This record gives sequence, structure tokens and C-alpha cells, in this order.
Amino acid sequence: MNMQNRKKQGKQLCIFYAAGPGDIVTTFSCWQEGRDDPHQVAVTYSSQFFDLCRTLGAKGVAVSSCPRTDRITTAQFIVENLPKGPASNGIAFHTQQIRYVRKIIKRALAVDADLLVMADSTGHLFSLVWFAPKTMRLAVSLHCTLWPRSRDKTARARLTSLLSRRLFANRAQAILCLSNDIRRQLLDMTRGNTVPIYPFIPFYRRKLFTTIQPPTEQRPFNLLYAGRMEIEKGVYDLLEIALMLDRAGIDDVTLHLCGDGSEEDSLRMTARSKGVEQLFHLHGYCHQQEMLEHINRSHAFIVPTRTSFEEGFNKVVAEAILAGRPVITSSVCPALDYVKEAVVEAVPDDPSSYFEAVKKLSSSKDLYREKQQGCKAVQEQFYDPDRSWGAALKKVIGSLPYG
Repeated sequence: MNMQNRKKQGKQLCIFYAAGPGDIVTTFSCWQEGRDDPHQVAVTYSSQFFDLCRTLGAKGVAVSSCPRTDRITTAQFIVENLPKGPASNGIAFHTQQIRYVRKIIKRALAVDADLLVMADSTGHLFSLVWFAPKTMRLAVSLHCTLWPRSRDKTARARLTSLLSRRLFANRAQAILCLSNDIRRQLLDMTRGNTVPIYPFIPFYRRKLFTTIQPPTEQRPFNLLYAGRMEIEKGVYDLLEIALMLDRAGIDDVTLHLCGDGSEEDSLRMTARSKGVEQLFHLHGYCHQQEMLEHINRSHAFIVPTRTSFEEGFNKVVAEAILAGRPVITSSVCPALDYVKEAVVEAVPDDPSSYFEAVKKLSSSKDLYREKQQGCKAVQEQFYDPDRSWGAALKKVIGSLPYG
């Protein structure tokens, strides 16, 4: 008898979800009102968790490390933002990550959880091997590559692999896995011997994209970047592309950057000092409606993540495709495996290669139409609930023995 179709005698099935850093309490409040979190474009993993608990009649306990302390308790759910504390560096950082995982384990034990589901951004996952009781059922949810895809393992990555191997090979009951790249790394780390892997991809509501207009043929050709303003995300490569456009006398292609981060002010000042403000526009953090307006004005997206970054699926790629906008990116982005028909591929860490891709896509109507058709060809997978995180977790629960 499995967990999904049987309850312990006198005890409700209880699933504990450690969700990472998002504001899970706000998402839960939206979910209670029957609406999606307006801060997110994709259907959040936490709302999929709440849906699944409701479907199964299970008690759901969901905890995030969001720095805004908050908590909601209902008859069926306990939802809490449980901060890790002030950011730290070096040994203090690693100690903090391990302590937080221990705290989550204690919380799961306190509610007698039947399954602890832990996202990789919660803390150092290998701590589960050290501190989780052998009787505790574990499922880990992996959203980022275990080491940068386009680089050899660093000493840190090799150590993490060594420490995590047992968790992925035999200690966890299941792994929820966001991309083919992560799966390949898991198989490499465990020499092909992992616990069951359940793949998933981001999931979206079709209605959200019905308001987006097809791109116009009017110039300028607007390229949109949506993400954090950080070096590893390639934002200075975008600035270099703007400089190349300026030097080449191409004034009918513009770059629009939406998002905030530690490099935002520096990037803005540098663009001003270089005299390319007319080609390079920073819009700061944008709420959902603002983002939809920028998407409506865009012709294509650009995702120049650098090889130094442990990239996740990068949902922005999926969102561009659903909006009917081709994407310029590189093999650093794991989403490439799923949407190649809609992508103009550049060489990682090479602004010149991205510049050439921008020139090709913006100047060739045939190439642009080809990539637009590619968008239509790969869209449906992101609307399929059977490929969602919630569906993968339901399969995990259905596969586990109860009791």
C-alpha cells in the first residue's frame, strides 16, 4: 500500500516542503484567494504543493527561508517564512547552511512528517545524510546544475559531489529534477547509480499569455533581458553588445534590461559614461504587469548567462517562447535542450558571438520568422500539467510504501 492511497490509522498523511528563499506566506495567501502569486509568471512550486496536499487530503507544512518572518496556520496547512539570519561568508556561510538544514529536519520530526521534500536552495543537501534519521523519507528537488555546465568541476564542486553522492545514490527516496543537464550530472556523480529521478519543467497558465500581442515589424528591434543584475548573469556582456552596436553604427536595435541586483547602479553609470543610454535601457525591478508591457514591446529575448554560474532551467527562456519571442542564448542555459527550434545560439562568455547573433536575428526576416515558428512548435510542453513539479511530486508520493 502506498502513501497516496492510504492513511496511517488515526493519522493524516503529512508532507513537509522546504521551499528555498521565496516568500511562501504571500504565495499561500494568494492561493487561499484562488489566484496565482502576481510576483511570479510561472505557477509557483509552492502553490503546486498546496494543490497537491488539497487533492490528497494531506496535511501540508511548507517553510521558506524568506527574510520576512511570517506564518499562517490553518486546519490543513502550516506555512512559514523562517529566515536563516544575516548573510555570512566563508566557514560561517557553510555552518549557517548546515544549521538551517538541521532546523528543517527538527521541524519535520516535530510534525511527524511522512515525507520531507527539500529544494536545493534550502541549504547544503548533504547535511541530510548526516542528520536526518534513517527512518525519515526524503525527496530532494533540484533546480540548478550541481556545477557550471560549461566548465570542469572546481575543487569545491568535487568536494560537494563527494559529500552528496550517498544522498543521491541511496539515502533519498527520490529526486525531482528540473533539467536534462542536472540529470546528466547526477548520473556522473553517482556513476550511473541514483535513486529514482522524476523530471519536471516549469508550468504556466495559458491565459496569462493571451494578452501578449505578436511582435510588430516596427523598428527599433527591441531585445529584452529579464533577470538579476549580476556579473554571472552576463549583464556586462549586454553592455558590451550595446557598445558594439554603437561602434557599428547600428541604431535601430535596443537592449532593455528588467530586474535589480548588486550591479544595477554600476551598470547604469557605466552605460552613461560610455554614451550608449539610447541603446541600453535599465528599467529596474518590474512587477508582472510591467513585465507584460515590456514583453509586448519586445521582438526577442537575450539570456547571456556566463559559465561561472550554476544555472537552473532559466524560466525566462520558457516565458519568451510562450510570448512568441525568439531567444538568443548559449549552451550554458539548460533550457536550450527543450527549445532549440526557437533559439539563436551564441558562444558562451563571448560578447562578439552574441553581437553576431543579434545582427543576424534583427536583420533577417526569414530567420526571425523561422524562430517564431519554432516558438509555436515548442510551447505546449510548458502548458502541460503532467510535466509540472506538482505532477512529479505526486508520482513520488504514489511510489512510496506507506507506514
